[in-house]
Amino acid sequence: MSASPNLSPGHTAGQGFFRFLARIHDAITTGLFGISMLATAYLTLVLSGEVIARYWMKDPSSWAPDTAAVSFALIIFLAAPMLARKNGHATMNLIVQALPVRASVWLQRFTMLLACVACLLSAWFGWIELSRLYSRGVTMITVTPIPKWWVMTTVVYGLVSAGLYYLRHLICLSCSQSQPGPRSGDS
Repeated sequence: MSASPNLSPGHTAGQGFFRFLARIHDAITTGLFGISMLATAYLTLVLSGEVIARYWMKDPSSWAPDTAAVSFALIIFLAAPMLARKNGHATMNLIVQALPVRASVWLQRFTMLLACVACLLSAWFGWIELSRLYSRGVTMITVTPIPKWWVMTTVVYGLVSAGLYYLRHLICLSCSQSQPGPRSGDS
C-alpha cells in the first residue's frame, strides 16, 4: 500500500490529517481573534460614550456596564489562543537562556507540558461550571439579563484552544531535530 500522492516522501496520511486539523484550529483562532479586536473597539466606544452620558449629560445607560463585562471576557479569552499560538505571552527566560541547549530544550518542553495541563484542566472545570450554568439558566446579576453560560463558553473555548496550542508547541519541540529558536546573545 503506497502513501497518498499529495504527501511528500516520509509523511503519512495521519500527519496530513493532523496538519489539516491544525490549519482548521489556526483559522478558527484567527477568526475569533478578529472578534476579540471588535470587542475591544466596542468596549472603547461604549465606555467612552458612557463617560460622556454619565458625567456630561447626567443620563447614564443601564446596559453599558453589563455589556462591558461580557466584552472583557471576549477580549481576554478569544485573544489568549492567538497569544499561545504565536508564543506572544510574556516570558522570563533568564534561566532558559543560561542553561546548556539540551537542558534548555527540556525545560521548554516541561513548561509547555505544564501550560497545556493547566489550561486543559482549567477548561475541564470550566466545562463543568458551564454545564451547571446552562442547565440552571443562571444570568448575571445586572440590569440587563445576560446568561452566564455565554461568558463561560468563551472562557472554556479560550482555555481549550490555548491548551491545544501548548500541546502543539510541545509536540514540535519534541519532534524537531533542529535546535530551539535563537537565544538572545547568540549569533
